[in-house]
Amino acid sequence: NQFRWILREFWGDIAKDFFWKTKHTGQFLDYNFDVTKGEIFVKFMEGASTNICYNLLDHNVHEKKLGDKVAFFW
Repeated sequence: NQFRWILREFWGDIAKDFFWKTKHTGQFLDYNFDVTKGEIFVKFMEGASTNICYNLLDHNVHEKKLGDKVAFFW
């Protein structure tokens, strides 16, 4: 369906820029919002794990060589 494709493409592109300790297993996105088809659930990148601090700081400073750039200017 269109909604699933848009979410998968959008978040899939963003997820490519992150460091992952473990990749997701199974489908990237799975959900059911229809009570007539069973239990309501949302599963997104199930099984994946990362370190957000590493992704926000170390990855950008060391790997992307952005340590000399202004991170925030008010």
